[in-house]
Amino acid sequence: MCKIEENSERVGALNYFYLKLVRDMRKLSLLPLGALLLGAAGAVLRGLQLATVFDPSSGLLKRGSGVTTVLLILTVAVFALSLAVALLVSARLDVPRTFRRAFYTSSYLSFAMRALLGLGVTVTAIICGLGGTDLMALTGISRWVFVGFMALTGLAMVAMAYYSYTQRPEKPFLRLISVIPAIFYCYWMVALYRINAGNPVLLDYCYGCMAFAATAVCAYYAAGYTYSRSSVAGMVLVSLVAIFLMTVTLADSYPSGLKLTIAATAVYITDSASRFLSSAFPKPPRAPEKDEK
Repeated sequence: MCKIEENSERVGALNYFYLKLVRDMRKLSLLPLGALLLGAAGAVLRGLQLATVFDPSSGLLKRGSGVTTVLLILTVAVFALSLAVALLVSARLDVPRTFRRAFYTSSYLSFAMRALLGLGVTVTAIICGLGGTDLMALTGISRWVFVGFMALTGLAMVAMAYYSYTQRPEKPFLRLISVIPAIFYCYWMVALYRINAGNPVLLDYCYGCMAFAATAVCAYYAAGYTYSRSSVAGMVLVSLVAIFLMTVTLADSYPSGLKLTIAATAVYITDSASRFLSSAFPKPPRAPEKDEK
């Protein structure tokens, strides 16, 4: 009789924590929006930093800048919180291993927004390519490679939004095009580093490099789900970090077309990460070990 009551208490406790975890999951889907808002605050600080802490004559960084310290603290805090959230989510929750389930959305508004963001990136790439926009000081073939990958990245965004909404099974086309964004942002990061190779002030371009690196890794993890290769902790961590850093680097001096692409990417990842967290479900509790006789 005592064992029956004890088992009933255990089941009741598990049900309580299960329901509490389900309620908390709805709040988890708001975390990407929080990262976006923190990124907006960081962009304001970054703008003040670029306007006030660099010597106009030498271009070197002034020491003792309060805005630089605050931005650094904010960045470290976002990294730490993102890591903590990623470890907590991966420990208690799981996500479907297929792309269409992991990033599922039943909202037509969400699908339409992501599709329009992707089309906007593709159109922006064509306009920048044909309009002679300065693209990270790239010339010749390297410039057209940048434009091509940028246009394909927009199409990949549309395709991934389409499959997550329609729930069609992953096909070779999706697996192929889903890796394009990771390649593009790696290429962008290298191009940014290349034009700043002789720049002794790392703070002048480090946020851009970190943003494109985080976005490339985020795209890599998302593409992994099209191959049924999942990493909940990695996806959550790099998504939140990429959202924050991409928003912060909007304050840097890029052509308007590239800024539109950065903004579109930040919003796209925000919505995708929210859908990803919404698809999470509690891991089944471990069965209690039987007492050895």
